[in-house]
This record gives sequence, structure tokens and C-alpha cells, in this order.
Amino acid sequence: MKKAFILSALLFAGISGYTQTYKPVTSTNKYYLQTVKGITYTYKDGVIEVKNNGQYAIGTLSIIASSKVDSTLFGIALFEDTTLGKGETARQSVCFSRGLGKDEKEIPLKEIDPKSLVFSFDKATRAIK
Repeated sequence: MKKAFILSALLFAGISGYTQTYKPVTSTNKYYLQTVKGITYTYKDGVIEVKNNGQYAIGTLSIIASSKVDSTLFGIALFEDTTLGKGETARQSVCFSRGLGKDEKEIPLKEIDPKSLVFSFDKATRAIK
């Protein structure tokens, strides 16, 4: 029984090491830190789901994605059409592209390796009351 538990724990640890990476906020701006405090998000199948457990309603939020294996890959999810109030959840598709300038082209979701994605906040602003 003990061996089965250890084996399953090792298997889970091996599998969990192959998921997306979520970068912590590195800003030192205290207003920005207060704005994003309590905001959590997850990515699955091309969609980011954001939950606002913070103290402020969010007016604009953008989350960017990059890849550990493809330096030309860029993804972004923009939450700017509606205010994300305290306690609310919103979902938005991530638009992926590759290349720079006129050579930039949108990438279909089937070409994206979700295990190599790295997500981080790009912009967050409070909603005006």
C-alpha cells in the first residue's frame, strides 16, 4: 500500500511538471500591485478564465503568453469590453501570432504546445466608478 502511494505521488509529480507557467507580478508600483492583487487566471484550450477576488473592479486587463520553445510566438487575451467587478469571472480567447511586422501571422490553436506557454499580466487598470 505504501509503495503504491509513493508510486502514484511520483507519477503525479512527473505529470504536473509539464503544465503552463504563470509568471508572478514583478512590478514595484504599489497601485498596480494593489490592482492585480486577488486576480487569478487559468488557461485551457485557447481560453483564459479570470476571477477577480481583489478589492477593485477592473476596467482593462491584458494577459500575454509566450513560449519556452518558440521565441517568435506571442499570445494575448484582452479583457476591455466590460468591467470585471469584484467577485466576477470572465473568459476570453487568446489570439496567438508568430513573426514580426508584416511577416506576422495568426497561428491556429492546434499548432500551439500548451505545455510550453508562459503567461503573465501585461496591463491592468481599475474601473472608474
